[in-house]
Amino acid sequence: MRNMNRTIGKSRQQGVVLVSALILLVIITLLSLSAMRVSITELRMAGNQEISVTSFQASQALSDAIIDATTSTPVIGDPGYTICTGTGANCNIENWRLPNGMFTAQLDSGVMDGVITRLAPALRPPPRGIGSSADKFSAAAFSVTSTFDMADQGQGRDTIVEGVLILVPTN
Repeated sequence: MRNMNRTIGKSRQQGVVLVSALILLVIITLLSLSAMRVSITELRMAGNQEISVTSFQASQALSDAIIDATTSTPVIGDPGYTICTGTGANCNIENWRLPNGMFTAQLDSGVMDGVITRLAPALRPPPRGIGSSADKFSAAAFSVTSTFDMADQGQGRDTIVEGVLILVPTN
């Protein structure tokens, strides 16, 4: 009889080990699924951040190109005079293009858009510390708005507004 009791005891212990191993496997599986879910979320966040940075850089590149082009900020017209790279209701000059054909495809397709607006007052004193004779110059102020929009294709949208001062000799 003693041998029978030992055999029954061993089989009960082996059953406990099996149940413990299954519980441990379930816990490990749940932890693995949780880690995968976190990884997928972080991957999506990184992708969104990349799209955000790319759209910002594209918008900034257009803004820099507009500011760099001397023909984009002519000191003509009154405050509110507007030059647009596309068509708009309040544009004095429409479909203006950057020199050397920069961004022509993006501007034509509407992916990028730029607006240069002369600000009031028409002329103002130049800022201090510009390293020139301030009494020989006035300044014309402009607002440069550049937009990149490919949100409909999942590539983001960004708008940048920058100010520009152009020194104008007084006489």
